[in-house]
Amino acid sequence: MPLSSLVIHLGADPTLQASACAALAANPAFSIGDPSRRLLPAALDSASEEENKACWGWLNSLPGVEFVEVLSVCFSPAAPASARTTS
Repeated sequence: MPLSSLVIHLGADPTLQASACAALAANPAFSIGDPSRRLLPAALDSASEEENKACWGWLNSLPGVEFVEVLSVCFSPAAPASARTTS
């Protein structure tokens, strides 16, 4: 459903930066790019509005994350259940 393009601003502490990057990489809702200085490009792809809200709460409480810029958000309706199954 919601797909968000983000730039995550990491804190100055290298240990917390590494920890935040590892946590984001382990979360299947996030796709991350290579960090540049303290900026981390990322995408958040959630299956529902509830999952999206939970991911935002988690991201905002993640040690090592100082600020999140939202570049774009795309809302697309979920495919009907019949379209998601394969024969």
